[in-house]
Amino acid sequence: MENGKIYAQPFNVVFGTILDMIELQNGKETLSDSPHGRVNFSISMYGFTWEMKFAVTSIGYGSRVHLEIGGEPDDREKILGKEFALLDSMLLGVNPNCPENA
Repeated sequence: MENGKIYAQPFNVVFGTILDMIELQNGKETLSDSPHGRVNFSISMYGFTWEMKFAVTSIGYGSRVHLEIGGEPDDREKILGKEFALLDSMLLGVNPNCPENA
């Protein structure tokens, strides 16, 4: 299961937020390729494990995020929605023009 979304925030803000999501969910990082905007991690909840594969691309006016999820087939769509909802909520209060976010 995979999907993508575009955000107004710059690459470094979005990628940093995804790294924060790993820590927040007690995830285990399985791949990190920061220069190319890729990070993979696994999370375990309710006795199931899902592999999250994020790819972030700078698109000039913001960032494109692509997420692919591997794991339990019946729950992947729900987990995909939850991951994007978490990312949305974490980016909601971020001002990309603030020097601290540059």
